[in-house]
Amino acid sequence: MSAFRRAFPKLHLALCRPVSVLVEATPNPKSMKFVLEGGEVLGRGTKTMLFRSPHEAIQSPLAKSLLELDGVREVLLAAEHVTVTKSTLAEWEDLQDVVEGEISKFYEAGHTVIEESAVESTDPQDFPEGSIEAEILELLEERVRPFVQQDGGDIEFVRFDHADSTLYLKMVGSCSGCSQSHATLQEGVKNLMDHYIPQVKQIVGLNDEMDWAL
Repeated sequence: MSAFRRAFPKLHLALCRPVSVLVEATPNPKSMKFVLEGGEVLGRGTKTMLFRSPHEAIQSPLAKSLLELDGVREVLLAAEHVTVTKSTLAEWEDLQDVVEGEISKFYEAGHTVIEESAVESTDPQDFPEGSIEAEILELLEERVRPFVQQDGGDIEFVRFDHADSTLYLKMVGSCSGCSQSHATLQEGVKNLMDHYIPQVKQIVGLNDEMDWAL
């Protein structure tokens, strides 16, 4: 876990007032994005968190409660939204209102969203100032992550291999396994790297279903 963690309060608390949850479709038909109107989930400058089981989500009561719903396969907590991925056999027409209601009920009750110790920042100071890694992280944070998160997913820096100038990135949330993920990396991130950080010669995209090189 990063030593450069943002200074959060010990607990991320929900709002404890009536809330409205906006539901947005994503490019991945198995994933839906749930946005808390006028509120935050993890807050800006944080690394998104992906959970696949109630056991994994022991530090996040919100993610745990959603994963205990029938038909929910994954929960991604981001700065200002929650992305829920359904199981193959589940249908959104049955699941959407249930998930939306669970999130609304959770925030209205003022429950703890996640424990502070589980939250990490995306601070580029994890690497020396002026290093290629720091430049990559800054570019991803400013020019890539906001747009990817709009689609209910996120992109994570894995590592940069100086030996062969390869950048490894991981797609999560609605972007994981989505047919548009390859285009996001090739047409978006690769072009940005070519322009701003030409030391990056190749990008390898990683997720749980496939790896590919650009």
